[in-house]
Amino acid sequence: MFHMKETPAEAPLREALRLLEGTGLAVALGGSGLLGALGLAESARDWDLTTEADADRVAAALGGLPLERNGPDGIHTDHRIRIAGGVVEILCGFSIRAPRGVVRVPTIVSARVEGVPLGSPEAWAAAYALLGREEKFERLMSWLAVRGADPLVVSRLRAEPLPETLSARLASLPRLLAAPSGPA
Repeated sequence: MFHMKETPAEAPLREALRLLEGTGLAVALGGSGLLGALGLAESARDWDLTTEADADRVAAALGGLPLERNGPDGIHTDHRIRIAGGVVEILCGFSIRAPRGVVRVPTIVSARVEGVPLGSPEAWAAAYALLGREEKFERLMSWLAVRGADPLVVSRLRAEPLPETLSARLASLPRLLAAPSGPA
């Protein structure tokens, strides 16, 4: 998928998407899968999906698939559901504890590639900054600096209790002038 050199099996990702979207849930691929789709990574160790639906609704939508549930821990204040032995991790209500409060990272579909809904690069840049993953944060910020950022997504993120430096970096991105044509 996405022309990456190394990825986990795609079948569990596609099955999760089929089941979740089939019940009307909005979901989006983030993490290394998103980076790979944007040409910013050559491998992914798992598929990270986000949704704003709660964990009970997600579990019900997965229709009896074997799953593992994890609640808030450490910096994560969300709930996570893992399927296929962790090949797919679904972050339900993706949120991260930050110095100024809990930051809710929205699930926004920015494009579809090979039938897979891609998450917002702006939202994942903010998430990576909050998670202390500086290299991935900078890759996404560089990508956004060239292509432009969706001003509505940036505004939504800046309404969260972000650290001032992160809020300022997001605000400094050039605005996306046209509708995105895809991840390239």
